[in-house]
Amino acid sequence: MKNTPTSRRTFIKYAGLAVVASSLKGQSIIGANERVRIALIGCGRQGSDLSRYFTQVPGAQLVAICDPDTAQMDTLADKLANPKAYNGQPAREKVVVETIQDYRKVLERSDIDAVIIASPTYWHTLQAIQAMEAGKHVYVEKPVCFTPWEAHQLEAAERKYGKIIAAGYQNRSDPGPQVGIRYVQDGKLGKIKNIRSLCFRNRASIGRRESPLKPPATMDYDLWLGPAQDMPIMRPELHYDWHWDYNTGQGDIGNQGVHEIDLVCWLLGEPALPKQIQSFGNRFAWNDGGDTPNLQSSWYQVDGVDVIIEANDLTLAPDRNVAKNRFGTRTGLIVECENGILKGGRYGMMATELDGKTVIERFKGNGGKGHQQNFIDAIRANDASILRARIGTSTNSAILASASNISYRSGELVSNQELLKIVGGRQELTEILNEEQAQLETWGIKDPSYNLGKVIEIDPASRTISNPSIGPELKGPHYRKGYELKALV
Repeated sequence: MKNTPTSRRTFIKYAGLAVVASSLKGQSIIGANERVRIALIGCGRQGSDLSRYFTQVPGAQLVAICDPDTAQMDTLADKLANPKAYNGQPAREKVVVETIQDYRKVLERSDIDAVIIASPTYWHTLQAIQAMEAGKHVYVEKPVCFTPWEAHQLEAAERKYGKIIAAGYQNRSDPGPQVGIRYVQDGKLGKIKNIRSLCFRNRASIGRRESPLKPPATMDYDLWLGPAQDMPIMRPELHYDWHWDYNTGQGDIGNQGVHEIDLVCWLLGEPALPKQIQSFGNRFAWNDGGDTPNLQSSWYQVDGVDVIIEANDLTLAPDRNVAKNRFGTRTGLIVECENGILKGGRYGMMATELDGKTVIERFKGNGGKGHQQNFIDAIRANDASILRARIGTSTNSAILASASNISYRSGELVSNQELLKIVGGRQELTEILNEEQAQLETWGIKDPSYNLGKVIEIDPASRTISNPSIGPELKGPHYRKGYELKALV
């Protein structure tokens, strides 16, 4: 073949391709007919559910699962390899996966395109950023970040690494909220007056140990703990109950309640953060190993709309496994408008007259079944704009949950009567306190004390907490040595 000089145009073309190739860090571009190869990080309750959902998505292939506790990981691997019928549905086809204890080994693999992060909350941001740096697309469970500082780092990582990153706010893929929220946004019920974000759950005490819990022999405890502080664990169960320990979790306001906070942000058209937020509550009745409140309420105002976030894990009485409800809703929204009410959430919403009972229209839901498919579709199209739950909106929901907890944790104890005087000008908060007083009396608590949080000042432009007395142990960064997250912004 005759040698010919390379033209300037050809040189520029191939130089550009080389830059693109190097930015992909060894990851191949996924073709239209290729499967998206996925690894799951975190094999607990939510990870197990996500493994089931993703194995049902056409074009997705779960090839590896990962957990610092090999017992938990092996249990899930066995379930995948020996599937059974679930909730009346026929059994899935058999799925054989590789088990990898250390998630960092997963990130080293060039044959894995994407990761699902279902590890405990305090791991979400660190693992998501490391995964994007390694060239992986990311599906990260709610609440996506542990502190407001982490929210900014996560968004910066998305910009820097250019990977598809979706949040596990599956309400955004549920047709019930999709249609119900649009109904209100189109003005069908008139102007929005106020919103209640509800999370009423039937939870029980997690118990208390006399001596600190010893991690199971099947676990690499240092790897499980990761960026969290090494503190005594005084509860009987290590897994899942980390939600109720502020060292590793955020209570139900950051567990289930953040889904409903996200519905509020969505309904209001993704507004800027409020300038202030305040919270009160306590962990009543249960003298156990948890330190997050089982009754907690927060309130703020944005775009002229009053919003109350209410999380209640305490059943109505010790011998009644029944949660509260408001207008028949336990988990979801109550949106009071000029001409009616929108209520409900995942699995369905409805518009009613102002009495909250007379139905105007129902909006049937399905639990957000298409959420995982939406992530795979975005990867195939290499287009983050089609994601229903992007990081840019999801971090605001996480910051609101986190700021609620920061308020609560920086507060002081006051009596119920003192708190009633303080919030006396707010009818809805007075109503909550009176209802909780009656609820607590069934538990034998007649004179409850509440932790009244500080008013948290937020700069909506920079989305940072400006209270000078709030330190990094609450708003971040705060990491254990060896598991630090380097600041990107």
